[in-house]
Amino acid sequence: MNKIERDKYIAWVGMTYSDTQIWGQYEKLVDFVFEEYPKTNRRFDEISLPVLFSMSHAIELALKENIDFYQKYHGSNHFTKFKNFVLQKKSHDLKSLADEFKIGFKRLHKKVNADKIYLKEFSSYFKELEKLLSILNRNTETFRYSNKLDNQGAFVKKSIDGEKKIDLLEVKALFDKVKTLFIGAPNSLGIYTDYIDFKKGNPKYGKGKGYLYCQRLHYTESFLENMKERLNEQLTLIKENTWSDKATGEIFETQVWEDNIYIIAI
Repeated sequence: MNKIERDKYIAWVGMTYSDTQIWGQYEKLVDFVFEEYPKTNRRFDEISLPVLFSMSHAIELALKENIDFYQKYHGSNHFTKFKNFVLQKKSHDLKSLADEFKIGFKRLHKKVNADKIYLKEFSSYFKELEKLLSILNRNTETFRYSNKLDNQGAFVKKSIDGEKKIDLLEVKALFDKVKTLFIGAPNSLGIYTDYIDFKKGNPKYGKGKGYLYCQRLHYTESFLENMKERLNEQLTLIKENTWSDKATGEIFETQVWEDNIYIIAI
C-alpha cells in the first residue's frame, strides 16, 4: 500500500459540521451497499439490520432538518406531535417526525401563498414516505437492539417481530423516492423562502409580491450579464434590469445582495 492509498483511510471526522452532512453520509453508505454488496453473492440477511438502521437514521435526520427549515420561515414555535423543541430533536419516532414534517410544509406553503401544484406534488411523494415507514415500523430500539427494556432494565418486548420479513429491493426503491422528497420539498418553495431572506436583509425594499422568478443565483459580473441575456430571450425588456412576462402579466426586476442575484416579482 502506497502513501496515497494509505491516506484514503484517514477520515477527517471533525470536519462534519451539520446534521445535513451526516444525513448525506448515511445516504452514500446505503447507495454503496446496494451497489457493491450484491457482487459478493451473499444474502442481505447478514447485514440487514445495520442497513435498515442506516436508512432509518438517514430518514430521521432528513425529517428533522426539513422541520427546522420550514420552522425558520413559517415562524411558528408550536409542535403538533411533540411538547417542545428538545423532545422533537431527541425523538426517533419516524411516524411522528413525518407528521411534523408534513405540517411544517403545509404551514409554510400557506404562509407564502404558494402555488397549489407544489402541495399536490408534495402529497404524492409523501405517500411514498408513508409506505416506507410502514415497512420499517421503526422505533427507538428497532434495528439497534434485540429487546426493548424498561427504565429498570426489565424485558418489555422484542424490538422486532420474529416473523417480520422485509424486501430490501422494495425498501431501496422507496428510499430513493423519499430522498427526492427531502431535497425537492424545500426547493419547491425556494422562490418564496429566498425572497423572505432578501427582505430580511433589505427591510427598506418596498417592492416584491413575495416570490422570485427562480431561486437565487450566485453572483459574478459575467454570470449576471449572461443571465440578463437569457431574460431578454425569455421575457420582454421594459427598462434596465426590468422585464415583463407577457403570458402571465408579471413583472420582474434584478437585485444583487450578498453575492446572490434575485429576480424579484414586483
